[in-house]
Amino acid sequence: MKPLKFILESFSNEPGGASARKLTAFAFMLCIAWVHLKWVNHENAIAALIIDVSAALLSLSIITAENLIRLRHGGKGGAE
Repeated sequence: MKPLKFILESFSNEPGGASARKLTAFAFMLCIAWVHLKWVNHENAIAALIIDVSAALLSLSIITAENLIRLRHGGKGGAE
């Protein structure tokens, strides 16, 4: 019951609970697990892994959408 209380405390304005970034990353991970179970196979595993890592990094604000676009078009893509 303690983990459920911790998650529910995240939705109040009081101290305690997880941050929105952590909850977003957790939600992405649940979605990623579901997609992997349903659609990912050995033929599209690399593309799925790239999408997974990009979504996790984006949800944790480690990279920005601008970094992803720059990386896709052959730029450095890193933080300056």
